[in-house]
Amino acid sequence: SSIWYHDGNVVLQAEGTRWKVHQGILAESSSVFRDMFSIPQPPSRDTELVEGCPVVQLSDTAKDVECVLQAICKRE
Repeated sequence: SSIWYHDGNVVLQAEGTRWKVHQGILAESSSVFRDMFSIPQPPSRDTELVEGCPVVQLSDTAKDVECVLQAICKRE
């Protein structure tokens, strides 16, 4: 993926593609992400971590997620 912030704090995954992003920026930019992140997830030993960040599985296509993230993260 072209969006992988080394200082990101959450990894999104769709169709095997992953993006490491900033949860706060996504929540600030999108009510969908804000609502998704507002639901507390109980810690679990089964929670997958990538570089210490939780992985959030999305049901969207990788192409759709990439387009949304490009619009949010690549604003100039």
